[in-house]
Amino acid sequence: MTAGALRAAEPKAWRVEVEGAGLHLLDWGGHGAPVLLLPGMGQSAHIFRTLVPALGGRVRAVAVTPRAHGESDTPETGYTLAAFAADVLAVMDALEIGRAAVVGHSLGGAVASRLAADAPERVSHLVYLDSLTDYRGVARIASRAPVRPPVLPASASDAIERAWHRTFVYGLWNEAVEADWRARLEAAVRRHRHELLAGLMDDAVHAREPFAALRCPALALMARESVATRFPWLKPDDPRLPAAEAWLREVRTPWRRASAERFRREAAHARVAEVAGNHFFFLSAPQRTAAEIRGFLHSA
Repeated sequence: MTAGALRAAEPKAWRVEVEGAGLHLLDWGGHGAPVLLLPGMGQSAHIFRTLVPALGGRVRAVAVTPRAHGESDTPETGYTLAAFAADVLAVMDALEIGRAAVVGHSLGGAVASRLAADAPERVSHLVYLDSLTDYRGVARIASRAPVRPPVLPASASDAIERAWHRTFVYGLWNEAVEADWRARLEAAVRRHRHELLAGLMDDAVHAREPFAALRCPALALMARESVATRFPWLKPDDPRLPAAEAWLREVRTPWRRASAERFRREAAHARVAEVAGNHFFFLSAPQRTAAEIRGFLHSA
């Protein structure tokens, strides 16, 4: 499939009022089964602009920008997984969507889990995009990494910020990342949002994923990481390369596999598959990601 074939008609932007906030949505339309897409922390609905066209026309895809992200409002309260899940339910009610498959990336997967546990009758399928994260262990595992990205200066220009995120976060820059970047608000608002979202992350750290409460089929797509995808800035002759390989093999990969095993053990209808790439593999491999999702939705 060519890059041009991935482009679909421009989605319709909606604004839905939920308790205490107006939320921004992107709706690609269609008359198929509804699919809701929830981005991770720091991203908006725009981040799915290249994945949704790859899903094809047999679904109605709607991506939701959470509160304190992108073009959505920034209320002073409501920064828990339960509140974010309630926001998604309110969106479903506003769009008259009775039941939907829910796709969550990163922390969006934790919101999707909460939604499926709190309102099982509203969720037909769950898809996690690199979301099986033991948030209690994130800082511990990261602290043992022998190689870290350089610190981004607070005074960095837009060009420098873009280059830093392309190299150290996304691994690429495409139309979805560009649209998501343009949806950011000014720096002062972003700083305040970061303070508010600390409450959401704290909730994720202290909450346990309710896998045992899930009643719907669930697919976890995990990044198949390598040194090349985890540390793309390291050159083949970098002396830190052996330490990076050892950390990935002996520390990070076993930690991630333990989360996948708990998911398989506790969720009644669990599947796990891997897609080569980094945390944002759905940007670098939209066709492969979409094929996994389509196959799961049609067979489960």
